[in-house]
Amino acid sequence: MNRACVLSVVVVLAACGRHAPALTVDALARDPQRLRPLHHRCAVARAQVGEATCRIAGAAYARRFFLGLGGPDEYQTLASLPPIPVSFDEPDDGVRR
Repeated sequence: MNRACVLSVVVVLAACGRHAPALTVDALARDPQRLRPLHHRCAVARAQVGEATCRIAGAAYARRFFLGLGGPDEYQTLASLPPIPVSFDEPDDGVRR
């Protein structure tokens, strides 16, 4: 009986540990260290990460961009920039056809 009480206390205390922060648009928009790798994983392997998670990451990235939350030190090198999507537009040479 004594062991059962000790074991139950240990289990309850272990369950009270740190929980992962919620995956919401607001939480990700406020935390660029968490958003950047998630946004990159979505660009590389969207099917593995999950559509819902990637939509949340995309919305958080757009919110940071449109609210101007990305500071001048957000991207230090070209390698840290997010991938640029392929454009389906042809270059405009100024000639009307």
